[in-house]
Amino acid sequence: MAPSFAVGAVGFDAIQALILSQVALSLILPVPMIALLVLTRSADVMGSYANGRLTMAAATAAAAIVLGLNLLLVLQIAGVPLPAFAAAG
Repeated sequence: MAPSFAVGAVGFDAIQALILSQVALSLILPVPMIALLVLTRSADVMGSYANGRLTMAAATAAAAIVLGLNLLLVLQIAGVPLPAFAAAG
């Protein structure tokens, strides 16, 4: 709770700080997801509990979706025009 009190004490907008923290967490999320995919696939590490093909396919698809959405976010922040994702006006 100390960081949230520090953000409030300094005078930052709490909603904006929350949004920025969630963006940072989203950008970092693929790192542990990929590590978990690698570790849970390994029979040396997991033994008989290693992921099967269906579980690996679902987990890989989830990681790919998160990575793709993060790529779109980074491109949007960089100012790259994304006509397919433009708001209907």
